[in-house]
Amino acid sequence: MGTRVILAVPQWEYASKLADYLREEEPTWEIAAFTHISAMRMELDNHRKSVDLLVGQLEMLEELNVASDEVKRIIALVESNGDAGGKWTELLQYQPLTTLLSAIRNEVTSRVVQAREGCKVITVFSASGGIGKTTTSLNMIRQAGERGLATFYLNLETLNATAILFGQGEPDRLSRLLYVLQAYPDKWDEQFQQLRRHQPQLRTDFIDAPDHPGERLALSSELLETLITRIRDSGKYNLIVVDPDSGATDWHCKLLELSDVIVWLTIDDRQSMSKAKQLLHYWQEQNAALTDKSMFILNKALGTGLVNAWSLPGEEPATCLPYIPQWKASDQPSRMIGSPVFCGAVDELLDQLGITKRTASVRRRKEEHHDGAHRVDARGIS
Repeated sequence: MGTRVILAVPQWEYASKLADYLREEEPTWEIAAFTHISAMRMELDNHRKSVDLLVGQLEMLEELNVASDEVKRIIALVESNGDAGGKWTELLQYQPLTTLLSAIRNEVTSRVVQAREGCKVITVFSASGGIGKTTTSLNMIRQAGERGLATFYLNLETLNATAILFGQGEPDRLSRLLYVLQAYPDKWDEQFQQLRRHQPQLRTDFIDAPDHPGERLALSSELLETLITRIRDSGKYNLIVVDPDSGATDWHCKLLELSDVIVWLTIDDRQSMSKAKQLLHYWQEQNAALTDKSMFILNKALGTGLVNAWSLPGEEPATCLPYIPQWKASDQPSRMIGSPVFCGAVDELLDQLGITKRTASVRRRKEEHHDGAHRVDARGIS
């Protein structure tokens, strides 16, 4: 049996709308909704051991008087923060469905995260621009989310272009988070909860990246280490994928040291391979151990064999990611995460990286299998 989530909300329309949305976005979950105390109490009496998470309106939970031995994970739907008095995890009841889904997913996956020894940090790196780092990063995030892992995408590129996928957010969020890290570290948990966002199509949390390049240019290795450590140690994620630019600064070196795996991309181009070889030699002088945790991958592969001699570690690339010619002329950026061929190659890459499945069965929705546009659901409950 998959994850079983129970909704206990007296308003039928609200319960029905939320239940339908959860079924749509998480087809492997078993969702049941109850609007009456008597039916909810009978459900708990008969099937409490199979309930993974109970999401209920505060007044209904209080009337049910649910004990911790009946359901260990409970979310109270409240009108204002603090209404539950610390008894249960709180979630504001009236807000966008995507936000509700993100909070419920976090609660469901936290059990998996806590059972692991921390979370894995993967940096997708290249020696020059235009290699496909961001496209690869986002596909890795999406495929890992489909495998049932809780993920976080950290964009550290000097020039941000992800707004076309994530939507126009608040570009000062990273600045605010970094400020809190330095000035008010004791308020980190509260601010991180408020400033992170969720992208339901990619099934990942993220922080809006700054529009101005100065934020990343001023980043220090010490501050970067604190940021990644706090996100990793939050206990919310199985996987952090970092998408930096192609620089060679101190914080780049620190990032590679902090990473569990470096997915190093190159393409079958003489200049690209030459730059990769030069930068790799530079990093080896800084820290020889970085090579041991690097996986060198050929991106935009044509499937006809290499034109240029492979000059990076290994006799050949660890794996190849295919060239998708349709992406060149695409005016719909969401297509970059919908190619079946590329998704299949990324799935194999995740297997090589040991990013294993966490759900009994992972069923992709039909619209996610074809190379077409995808909808970002912005519906809400109000």
